[in-house]
Amino acid sequence: MITLKKECLLEDNDIYILEYHKEVLIVNNNYSGIHLYSKDLVLQNTINIFEGILIHDVYTNPHKNEIILYCPDNEVFVYINLDTSFQKTINFLEGMDEYGLSNIYFWSGNEVIFLCDNKTYYKIDIDFFSLQKLSRQVIKKDYPSFHTLLSDLSEYTVLNSDAETFMCIDKNYNELFYLDYTNKIKSSISFSSKLGHEVIYLQGVFLVVHEEFIQVIKEGEEIARLDTLTTYIFLRVRKTIEKRGEFIVLRGDKANPQNCILSRYEIIC
Repeated sequence: MITLKKECLLEDNDIYILEYHKEVLIVNNNYSGIHLYSKDLVLQNTINIFEGILIHDVYTNPHKNEIILYCPDNEVFVYINLDTSFQKTINFLEGMDEYGLSNIYFWSGNEVIFLCDNKTYYKIDIDFFSLQKLSRQVIKKDYPSFHTLLSDLSEYTVLNSDAETFMCIDKNYNELFYLDYTNKIKSSISFSSKLGHEVIYLQGVFLVVHEEFIQVIKEGEEIARLDTLTTYIFLRVRKTIEKRGEFIVLRGDKANPQNCILSRYEIIC
């Protein structure tokens, strides 16, 4: 069963980014910055960055309240400390915007390593807010745990990750699986061709997101479903409190993208 816990309507904001990190819900503020909400969907802070920013991905530090925004249209990364609102823009290196970043990244201390789709590597040093290109040999020598992770994931398609957990597809065996490297957890299900546009893992179940509905799948069987009965379609889903089975849903109005709904639900199995 899926129970609605909290919901709010947001108007005049074309929200397309949704992340949850350290009890902070992150959404874009149109094309000028980000809004920070509590898990109770109360606005806590607004961080203005610059007009025209277009955020493709949000990379999170597993251990601290800091994030990096990936903005290839603007050819920049933006580092933000969520506690202090301090921010720093880091320009792309020449030619970097030709390739998209992989969903796989590694955040250790003040260093963040990104894998580019053309199999090259980049490092952001937060102490100096510098960006440099690295060779595979450097990755293997200086970041052996990340190199091992890349080897383990090389045969799979990574749908999403948060530096420590990964949602992957093994197309050879029609298998969708969740990997938690920190806690040594692996869970998998078979998938059909209609996988949906987003999948998350929460409290032993997979949430498969389609525009018109969200499936809750356990051991290969659908045990619950959340349908939208209005013009609002499901865009993104993020988990909040793992042990309580809570998650946040972003819905957008097909008739007016400036209107969005944020909802917090709880799964009761």
